[in-house]
Amino acid sequence: MTKGEKAAYWRQQVDAFQASGLSVKNYCAQAGVAVATLHYWRKRFADAAGSRLMTAVPEGFLPVTLAPGRPSVSV
Repeated sequence: MTKGEKAAYWRQQVDAFQASGLSVKNYCAQAGVAVATLHYWRKRFADAAGSRLMTAVPEGFLPVTLAPGRPSVSV
């Protein structure tokens, strides 16, 4: 199995786990996979997704949404 095939297999397992609504322990028992291995791949995919999100916004900047201002009333 190539690295790409292995990653694709575990992507399917992680997606199936998330869709199952089961606990990690119960899903792994039904799917016949190790709990630690599922945790490893979940973290690996989450880290990869997080790093993609971090590169989408230039470092040091956050998106800002401005609301229309209301005129001030002096008393």
